[in-house]
Amino acid sequence: MVTADPRNATVPAIEIASWARVMFGLALCLALAPAAAQTRVEQGQKELTRKVPAGTVQACTLLTRAEVEKATGRDPYADPEPAGQGGWICNVGIAELKVYSGPKSEEAWESTLKGFGHEKAPRTPAAGFGSGAYFIYMNAASPHRPSAGILVAKSGAHTLVLSVDAARGSPAESTRPALESLMKSVIARLG
Repeated sequence: MVTADPRNATVPAIEIASWARVMFGLALCLALAPAAAQTRVEQGQKELTRKVPAGTVQACTLLTRAEVEKATGRDPYADPEPAGQGGWICNVGIAELKVYSGPKSEEAWESTLKGFGHEKAPRTPAAGFGSGAYFIYMNAASPHRPSAGILVAKSGAHTLVLSVDAARGSPAESTRPALESLMKSVIARLG
């Protein structure tokens, strides 16, 4: 049987106070982190359950894994995966296509931007994709998150929103050639 050494039975008060401060700080961080993340998660859930108008296009019929790989020069590590009611979102690993449909498609996209706090993000005109087409470049504040480029274009009653993650360490603007190539394919298929 092992017995405790009575000389080690007491811990100095300063060590307990230091330990308590560290644990309180850790508990506070853990309590606040989910609250911030929860709002993003809640916004994402809201986006997935958005009511879509009749005649919504299934986004995964407009984008393929092979096209994403060819346009980016990188393996997306995922096949097209539909999301959202009616499949209006298509995720292909490092690329995502959202197809907002109907007469208020542009308003729906603007609502999404606002919901994620990006409504004031600078917009760069995108020549060759119709009136009002533009790029948004989102450079990541953290090295653990990729920067991304977004190309928004109208096609008929649809607002097409295509995003591509930049390669690790690359700026969001580096996605422009891939965005242009993929959007041309999407518009041709939608045509």
